[in-house]
Amino acid sequence: MGEYVFGASVLLPELALPVAFLSTDKGQDILTKVGEMISSVTAGNTANAIDNFDPRGSDHVRLENEDLIRVCGKAIAQIILLAAQQYNNRNFKDYNKDYSEHLKMIAAQATEKWVELARCEFAQSKYQQLTEGEIPLIITPTEEGLTQAEILTVEEWRNILAKLDLKAVESQKGVDLPDYVRQYVAELLQKEFPRVLREALKQDFKADGKAFAGLMIQLITGIRQQVAQLGEIAPIFLAKLEQIEQQLTGTQQQQERISEKLDEQSKKLDDIKEMMQPHPRETTKEKLLKALLQLDYDKQANLFKEFVENHQIGACLVHGSYESAPRWLLHRLIRHVPNGNTYNCNCVQKIKFSRRIYTSSLDTVLQEISRKFQIEITSSVTAIHQKIWEVWQSETVILIVENTKDVEESYLEEFLQDFWQPLAQLARERGTTNENYSLLLFLLDQDGYPNDWNIAYTQDPTSELIPQTLIKLMDIQPITRRQLSIWLELCCGAEKLLEYTDSLVDEVFRDSQNGLHQCILETICSLCKTSWEDCASKWMKY
Repeated sequence: MGEYVFGASVLLPELALPVAFLSTDKGQDILTKVGEMISSVTAGNTANAIDNFDPRGSDHVRLENEDLIRVCGKAIAQIILLAAQQYNNRNFKDYNKDYSEHLKMIAAQATEKWVELARCEFAQSKYQQLTEGEIPLIITPTEEGLTQAEILTVEEWRNILAKLDLKAVESQKGVDLPDYVRQYVAELLQKEFPRVLREALKQDFKADGKAFAGLMIQLITGIRQQVAQLGEIAPIFLAKLEQIEQQLTGTQQQQERISEKLDEQSKKLDDIKEMMQPHPRETTKEKLLKALLQLDYDKQANLFKEFVENHQIGACLVHGSYESAPRWLLHRLIRHVPNGNTYNCNCVQKIKFSRRIYTSSLDTVLQEISRKFQIEITSSVTAIHQKIWEVWQSETVILIVENTKDVEESYLEEFLQDFWQPLAQLARERGTTNENYSLLLFLLDQDGYPNDWNIAYTQDPTSELIPQTLIKLMDIQPITRRQLSIWLELCCGAEKLLEYTDSLVDEVFRDSQNGLHQCILETICSLCKTSWEDCASKWMKY
């Protein structure tokens, strides 16, 4: 089919073939050849592929045809590997073995990491030319050639490369690719992707044909929509399409199932399109907040996200030195709590251990909790638990205990045993009518003391010890230059907050005392003509 070059009169929505062409003998012959070509595809492949479509929410979608997206990942990997081979060639003007090895590490993981990345990026309407519905247009013949000349912008390919770099290579490994290397690889991806994708699809067809099967169903769906309007000759072509679908899917029952899935898929895609309406232009401070919320902490954020996905009730220890900005991490984590905007519609109460407590009595902190929940300060622990449980029935409840450095370890342990654990037990026994309401306790330490404590904790987000036992987040390590470089390009350069250059990376890394989070927050705000103190007073409400 790829050997024909057609005009561009009345184009099909999914396949760039003129409808009039299909009424000719050659058009019918092509449809017949397509049927013969796909007859070797394993029966049921497409049904399995379409089963994969199952959106999981605003930040994640289940891919319609994961095999097809994986083929795209293979094409991306092959092009990055080509770039790696160039940098390993001593005759290449920018020969550098370290850059070559780093690109090879990205290429080795690019296929699977692209599948992971696609789930999130497609949900945010990014890189739409690489979605399943658009792939047919990339490899469909046009008047100019067998494939589209270029896909995406160089800037978009740079972003994809940076994200794959971040996902594929551990922070302590590899090297920081300079600006000119990223630019070279991005330009190579833009230029070569359509051709390499075409070759990757050929390889898939020779193997098991899963991606090819899904691709053909999309093409057939597009043809059906236009052929049905051809009047007298429509039945001829619809019969031909029926024959092709029979060859592709195996049985009549499977074909009917696919048709139902396609209808469901179409409705879901329409729902997604409705969500993709233009948004008001973001202000500089809104862009800055968005960027800073993506600064590092990935290990801690991923652990916490898995924790709240598995547990409705739990206690979490957020810790680190002041320079590692654990309070900023806390505010980022709160945004992962289910059920919407925590700042506006949920109950968040901050409790301070303001002075070192020399007695084992919990009276002082219990009085503060009573005031927060507007009950008598002489209330018993049981009465406080009852009040918190009642509030939890209608909204998420988050308790933040800070200044833990000012208390004895034994006192904190008593607080957990006599206050938190009974509350968690009560909540588990009685439950709540809404599974999206969470009951969470955060312990915030900004001086690194928890590493010296002997309090029981776990770092397994699925542990059965939760909620009675704390989940302790990992230590916050300084950001490496490579991590900083990728973040600056993806979150500051791409959002037009700052112009990304190698010298910008050098400046921020130097001013941050080699990757200290608090220093980076302050430096970036300063470079964006604002102060961290002003921003923090508005953004960090707790």
